[in-house]
Amino acid sequence: MTLSIMKAAGLAAATTLLGACSIGSYGGLSVGSAGYYDDGYYDDGYYGWYDDYYYPGTGYYVYDPNRTAYRWNARQQRYWMARRAAIRDQRRIRANWNRWERREARREYRRDARRDARREYRREYRRDARQEARREARQVARQQARQRARQQARQEARREARREAIRDARREARMDNRRDARRDARREDRRERRRERRRERDD
Repeated sequence: MTLSIMKAAGLAAATTLLGACSIGSYGGLSVGSAGYYDDGYYDDGYYGWYDDYYYPGTGYYVYDPNRTAYRWNARQQRYWMARRAAIRDQRRIRANWNRWERREARREYRRDARRDARREYRREYRRDARQEARREARQVARQQARQRARQQARQEARREARREAIRDARREARMDNRRDARRDARREDRRERRRERRRERDD
């Protein structure tokens, strides 16, 4: 009997407080949905996030992540009234935006982390792209240098071959000329000796 009277008194107090409360003030941001044991305290479960809407603990409005106020629906009303009725000290109930602030802080942290990760990824991508471009440029330059060196070596080899051929041709020509000169000299010497013999016979 005593327990039933206490429950009835608690519900009456909760109803009275709900009717007397105003919407409350906005305050910052938070993460997760509130529970009876949020933050380790049973009495902190009357405010927080539920079904992606924030209830500050007073009034009959809930707020979406953009801080737009909506009058709570029947399901949200039952959920939050049950939590308020479970609070041991009803005098502690007041508008509380701490979980909103924590959720927004974590959201901002994740947003900053993702932004930093994307920035780092782009930085590394650009650095890798520059390194790859320089590596490819050096590789192309080395290939072109080797090709020029081979081309110059072939050209030099052809020039040297032509010079050697010309030297050989001149050498052969000089040798032929000397042979012809010696042959002509011997022929002329033989003629001269024959003329000498004929003169001797004629004498």
